[in-house]
Amino acid sequence: MSKQLSPKDPHSKASLRKILGFPVKTLPVYRAALTHPSFRNENYRITKGLEDFDRLEFLGDSILNEIICQKLFEKFPEADEGMLSKLRSILVSQKILSRIAQAMKLQHILLISKNLRQNFKDFLKAKLLTDALEALFAAIYFDHGHTKVEAFILKHFKKYFDPKLLFRLDPNPKSTLQEMTLKKWQKLPEYTHTFSDKGVKTTVSAGGKRKASALHKIKRESEVLAARALIRRLRKEFKKERSRGRRRTSKS
Repeated sequence: MSKQLSPKDPHSKASLRKILGFPVKTLPVYRAALTHPSFRNENYRITKGLEDFDRLEFLGDSILNEIICQKLFEKFPEADEGMLSKLRSILVSQKILSRIAQAMKLQHILLISKNLRQNFKDFLKAKLLTDALEALFAAIYFDHGHTKVEAFILKHFKKYFDPKLLFRLDPNPKSTLQEMTLKKWQKLPEYTHTFSDKGVKTTVSAGGKRKASALHKIKRESEVLAARALIRRLRKEFKKERSRGRRRTSKS
């Protein structure tokens, strides 16, 4: 089914235990999760018989979403469906998943084709590591069950449940701001730009006098920074409005 393991094999039980933090019982499913289809196509004879990587990734993605949704539901009891959906999309984004995968050093043990290895950088690297991490979740599920994979996921996502950090990591703050302004005022945010030797200053406005500005050498990045700054301001404002509403309700 596979080549003989050597003492230095990164997919050995000892190696995987160091990465996962617990013993591995069923080795083949982990080897499948860490063997990308491109490598299998390139090395068919030594990977024949392994579980399908894409199927593991599919299951791992579903497991991840279920666990993250449940945790968000418990941790943010005042968040509505829209906010919960937004938080989930940030948490399961490629940006965060690839960060977790790199922190676990999956890039050193993921088997990929020679061609992909030569181009293993930036977006491609993040995509491959994200897919492998989701496949790994499925492997843990098959090897140890739901309780263990839930504990594993929550351990690695723990710091990202901080709402302040989450909003800073929002991969698309311009889209988030648009959703907020459409829901609140039925209008899109407006962006204006001022160009200088220092770069592009973007000012974004919404809901009348609510504004935020940011400066960056790249126009798109200045828009992202301005949108993120206005989101922070609006969230504080909306939070105060909800608090005042609850106080009025309790008095009546």
